[in-house]
Amino acid sequence: MKTNVAGLVSYFYKNVTVNDVLKEAIMNAIQANATRININLQYEYERTLDGKTSNLGNLREIIIEDNGDGLTQENIDAFLEIATVHKRDIGGRGIGRISFLNLASDIKVKSISKEKKFVEFDFTNQFNEKKIKISDSDEQNVSYTKIHLNNLKLKNPKTQVTSCINFTKEKFNLMLFLKQQETEKCISINFMVNGHLTDEIKSSDIDCSKKIEYVNNDCKFTIYTFQNKEKQGIRIFYCANNIQINPIVISETFRTQYIFAITSEYFDEHANPERTQFNFHSNNDFSQTDMLSNIPDNNFEKDLKNLCLEIVYENEPNLVHENKKKLEIIKKKYGYFNFENIDVNSINFDEKEIITKIRNKINEKEDRLATLLEKPNVSIDELLNHVIDQNKHELAKYIFHRDLIAKKGLSLTNSGDNEDILHNLFFPQKTSVVVEKNKAKNHLYENCVWLLDDKFMSYVYSASDITINRINSEIGRGNSDFKSEKRPDLFILYNSPEDSDLHKDVVLVEFKKGNIDYKEKTSAIDQVDEYKEKLKKIVNNINNFYCYIICDFKADDNDIERVMINRSFTKVFSNNGCMYYGYLKGSETHVTFVSSNSIFSDAVVRNKTFLDILTTV
Repeated sequence: MKTNVAGLVSYFYKNVTVNDVLKEAIMNAIQANATRININLQYEYERTLDGKTSNLGNLREIIIEDNGDGLTQENIDAFLEIATVHKRDIGGRGIGRISFLNLASDIKVKSISKEKKFVEFDFTNQFNEKKIKISDSDEQNVSYTKIHLNNLKLKNPKTQVTSCINFTKEKFNLMLFLKQQETEKCISINFMVNGHLTDEIKSSDIDCSKKIEYVNNDCKFTIYTFQNKEKQGIRIFYCANNIQINPIVISETFRTQYIFAITSEYFDEHANPERTQFNFHSNNDFSQTDMLSNIPDNNFEKDLKNLCLEIVYENEPNLVHENKKKLEIIKKKYGYFNFENIDVNSINFDEKEIITKIRNKINEKEDRLATLLEKPNVSIDELLNHVIDQNKHELAKYIFHRDLIAKKGLSLTNSGDNEDILHNLFFPQKTSVVVEKNKAKNHLYENCVWLLDDKFMSYVYSASDITINRINSEIGRGNSDFKSEKRPDLFILYNSPEDSDLHKDVVLVEFKKGNIDYKEKTSAIDQVDEYKEKLKKIVNNINNFYCYIICDFKADDNDIERVMINRSFTKVFSNNGCMYYGYLKGSETHVTFVSSNSIFSDAVVRNKTFLDILTTV
């Protein structure tokens, strides 16, 4: 039966890269007991327009040489057989060499075997036994294999040696280490560019930070630990015949890289021929078929994982403390979430993942509620429980965001710019809202009048830095003869619309700069009468008129306190800062003279109470 080598090349090895060929050649060399592998990458450098040599060259030839057993007669016989079982016990499929043909059209192989035979041939699609030249070798104590790959068929001829080195380290560091443990011989892979040494990978340089033994039902396992602070992630590799199988990924993002290599004769016996996966049958099945076999119990994989994690915890004594600090940070950012079930002992403590999982859980609850509403026979109790749970989260989120604003406001002190900042924080300037006419559903989310008092959120009209003349046109009695360009900082009609015959409560807010003297601050009280008289002409049936004067001052400001006492104002309790209340009999106006610090401090306390209730219910 003839073998269509060209067909195998195109079927099994499409888009072969330099790294694919290096992987195959290095694997063959290690399995041939080589202790030194030289990889010489020959580049041809281009000249720039000014005659200088370019830093980027085209790879034109690859020379791979090792000091292994060479092409013995057994290896030659295996080379002639496609898909041989020659190396199946160490993970070989017997077709890897075919990949060479997809990378180079000119391949020469020379070797001196440990049997003292010199072997030479050109490897092509038409390769057969007759093309192999074998003769006796006079060289003593020498064996090697040397492969020249010329006329490279590369999609990217500017393949960089650095990428080849990094790839080799990633693929073979663990194998080199384990091979050295088995043979007690150092193995080196030397990378050269045009014959000059560029980098060397040595098995003796690969440090194992810890080695432990584990026995389960007389089945022995060895765990090797490797650390790299420059990389991230935790992975566990089960290794069969020194070959790492696909890893068990514990974490992709852990700050220090931990690689655990676990070896055992049990793994050697239960890996598939390609060394890509294991076939662990039920221990009960094994015990019934072979009572003499050393088979670990069903928990051995869990035990191995726990042993690896114990090593991580030993090397990361501050891990739990740091996780607690991270949790406190995300609580400040997302205080409306419930973090009670977060495990601060977890290796996989990832803030983004935690938030994502909580959000997904909330979305799932919302989807379940939507599905529940479609059921015709759903009970009121069941529906109510789902609605309350969902509403509790939304309300907690809203209250928490209010808390962030209030805390931010505490930092706005003693600044000449505070008047505008405070004004916009409470209600954006140059805007007005007529609630019953306004089609925007979210107007309550676009201001912070709740900072004064939550009852003011029920306003029916609000105007920020708008002339009284415009207020008259929007909600007034339509008195066209009345004109005023005065602009109250914030005007709120909060309990009845203007066209109602009911009595109305009006709120007026004035903001003062933080860097003015006490006389200018307290002069705002005298402006109240003027505003009251003008507003009475456009608003019917004013029942109560409230005025808030907000500015920066300290609770121990003697000048402010003297003025307030002289005006018969009373000092009122506040959580922080200071406020004074007085009633102006002449204009029948309630006036609160309050520091911005007091406003924000009280708001923080109110919101904290709400948030504590919502996040613990």
